[in-house]
Amino acid sequence: MIGVIYGGDSFEHEVSIESANDIIKALGALRIYLTKEGSWQVDGELVDNIIPVLKACDIVFPIIHGGFGEDGTLQGFLEMNRIPYVGSGVLASAICMDKDFTKRILQSHGIATTPFKTFYSLKEALSAEISAPCIIKAASLGSSIGVYKVLKDPAPAFEKAFALCDKVLVEELIEGRELWCSVLQDGGSLIASQPCEIIPKDAFFTYENKYEQEDGAIYHVPAKNVDSKWVQSISKKVFLLLGCKSMARVDLFMRSNGEILVNEVNTLPGFRKKSLFPKSLLHDGMSYEELLSRLLKKTALLLPK
Repeated sequence: MIGVIYGGDSFEHEVSIESANDIIKALGALRIYLTKEGSWQVDGELVDNIIPVLKACDIVFPIIHGGFGEDGTLQGFLEMNRIPYVGSGVLASAICMDKDFTKRILQSHGIATTPFKTFYSLKEALSAEISAPCIIKAASLGSSIGVYKVLKDPAPAFEKAFALCDKVLVEELIEGRELWCSVLQDGGSLIASQPCEIIPKDAFFTYENKYEQEDGAIYHVPAKNVDSKWVQSISKKVFLLLGCKSMARVDLFMRSNGEILVNEVNTLPGFRKKSLFPKSLLHDGMSYEELLSRLLKKTALLLPK
């Protein structure tokens, strides 16, 4: 039996529900829902103790995006209870959720990332000299939540970002192309999709572009005029360096001179049929159902005996 864990109390609660609905429909899986208040429901019924339900599953697919789901906390809970699950482990999940740590680790291994500076308090940030235009973002959120494009005064963006997170990044506003590459662990080897491109409607890929607007962006699957082998190689290296397992979506920028910069790594990417991670792999010849089946089977091979 396969269980799909979704919901949670992060800002990405509704996104998690959408991902879970498509997965459950495709797999006929057990619906394990965590409410925003912290209660567990199994196929719509409230349960007091979720552990026996989870232990009855052969494997669970956690698809809680954001905090307390994608950041290593849920993964730790599952590991403590010896419950097999899809996705990266505690350490890789925690690292990739924190954009500051992700960039520092990649840079230490010679991988170019979006230039950035980290601030640890609103007071420190407001007293710094910030050159606009730039991007200000909360360090540990996803789905473009807490990300602000700053053209003049950075103070309002800093205030909003620090209200969501206790660590905030200022990044260079990259004038270039926005790419992604999906990485799937296939037993002992890695499969990287063809690099794909996002062209946002508003020249900035917002939460609304992703989830609330049917025409929020144009997607080139695959991207045109990109060195595919180079991007795939970088994406696989990033996956391995950060200790990821099962799957990840690597988000990148390409400057006008062709330089590739790693922006972020998502260990539990959106999993609607039309989400970026499935979209790129389905173009490479898999059906949505096959992708899920392959992911579950190959993950099972990686589990400790």
